Amino acid sequence: MSGGAQPNFYLWGCWKSRIIKEPFLTKKVPSPLKKIVLGETFIIGLKEKGQVVSWGKDAKNGCLGLGKDKRTGEPIVQADAPQDIEGLTNVTDIQMGQDHVVALNDVGEVFTWGRGDKGQLGHNDCENRWKPQKVEKLSGEQIMQIAVVRNSTFALSTSGVVYAWGDNKDNTLGLEDTNKAKVEDPVRLALLGEMRVRKLEIFENRTIIAHVRAPETDEGFLDVEVAPPDDKDETEVEIFKGIDEMRKAMEKTQEWWNHLLNIKHGQPYDMSQDGSMSMTEGAPTGLGGPATIQDDLNVEPEKLKRAERHLNALVNAAIGELKRTQQMPGTRNVRFILCMFIDECRLRSEKVQRTISARQLVDAKRRAEEAERISAYSVMDFGANAQEEIRKIIAVTKVLQKMLEEVKVIEPMDVYCQELKLTLIECLESKLQLHDTRVELLKAAEAKPSDPMLPALRIVKDRWNSLKHFSLYNLYLECENEKKEFGNDEQHLAYLVQKSNEMIDQMLQIDKDRIISHDTLVPALCYDLLRENAELRKMTNSYQLHVLMLHQGKRISGASVGLGRPADALTGGDS
Repeated sequence: MSGGAQPNFYLWGCWKSRIIKEPFLTKKVPSPLKKIVLGETFIIGLKEKGQVVSWGKDAKNGCLGLGKDKRTGEPIVQADAPQDIEGLTNVTDIQMGQDHVVALNDVGEVFTWGRGDKGQLGHNDCENRWKPQKVEKLSGEQIMQIAVVRNSTFALSTSGVVYAWGDNKDNTLGLEDTNKAKVEDPVRLALLGEMRVRKLEIFENRTIIAHVRAPETDEGFLDVEVAPPDDKDETEVEIFKGIDEMRKAMEKTQEWWNHLLNIKHGQPYDMSQDGSMSMTEGAPTGLGGPATIQDDLNVEPEKLKRAERHLNALVNAAIGELKRTQQMPGTRNVRFILCMFIDECRLRSEKVQRTISARQLVDAKRRAEEAERISAYSVMDFGANAQEEIRKIIAVTKVLQKMLEEVKVIEPMDVYCQELKLTLIECLESKLQLHDTRVELLKAAEAKPSDPMLPALRIVKDRWNSLKHFSLYNLYLECENEKKEFGNDEQHLAYLVQKSNEMIDQMLQIDKDRIISHDTLVPALCYDLLRENAELRKMTNSYQLHVLMLHQGKRISGASVGLGRPADALTGGDS
């Protein structure tokens, strides 16, 4: 090959352990070179027309990429003249790692060869390769850029997704699981969120920079403009525009969908009755397997919250695209696709929120371990050391009371968690009443003053006191402590009214379960007064908001500020 060689490049300076002090002209390849990469004792060159050649010596890792000798079967470790690397055509870029090589062709396929002990070749093993092998895990993606940092490899797809594999020392790969030492096949970088990456940059061979294009500026990213002929009528122009918007929407939705599949929490559970129609069948292997109930029970709450944030970000991005196309002609199908994607994300987000709410209730219930360490749940002999038994019961009662207060402030995300919360409250109230009853029995056993109706009345009293906590003033102080921000005073008051009414409705709902929440020893009048107090507080909240609206010159109906039927009955309709 060197017979018709032409001047290719000058070389000087340092690389690896080699030093060339004066520029040295290389005349090896008989055609122009687009790029070269340097090994310790070899050179790999990329020709202008896309062929790849190598020459030099590499007996350890196979970076020459020349495979094995057909006669001896031994790896080819030396080439005095440039040799074509078989299997590589129309190559657009080559990258050199510490001891491995990566090549990208014009159809977005990635090939690797050389050393593989850190998984840097991406073939799901740690074996060396003596000739280029296609990275099969990326077959479903069109790669537009490759990058290498020592023994770590990166690939950027045309949809803006980054894949990484190889050595993960100091989390060079940018994985969510920072404890992985190496990754043997490409995985998508979920921590990059919904942003579309447009370019990768390597700084000082140790820092990775991913240049992103925000969702609102995605227009024009790899777009192909469709320009209808001038002599067509307006209807045809609209059709062309609609087709172009459909293409853009499909590209963006596909990108968002790929990101959605990598968010494990929130996806549907694989049920036994699904059979061959499993939702995760054919999905990317990076998902970590099908979702199970056990996963949601054991996952860290922070991961659930992170999944919720990612899902909400996808919803916001899709809603932004939906608003952009809202008034465009010929985009009905675009809006249909976006609406389906938004609904899918919202359903998954609701599932995550439901899981978070249920976990909060379960955690509150399990925090009763302190109570379990106090052996006061059974009083066998009411006549033996009653004071000691009373002391133990009161100690457990304090723990249960604290648990009840924690459960009351948990915000349920749906009707199931709401019913679970109310049931848990009723259970805790029954447990507290049982303890108070035991205390009264122990007092009676010692001929001390006791009243069997007191335990039930204490529950009514606790509910009454809770209503005071639901006042707008108390909720206002909580907002101040938590430093919640609102657009204006109107929104602030509306939020306070809504939260107060939700808490009061919770108590009214418990009151409806009379067979559980009412006690036969307590006169019905006590429960009636409690219920009337709750209804009056709701009316007061609504009227305060109503007065504010009228003060600002807004003519609104009572229903729009939460005035219910009791208020209408007293006022004879809207004021």
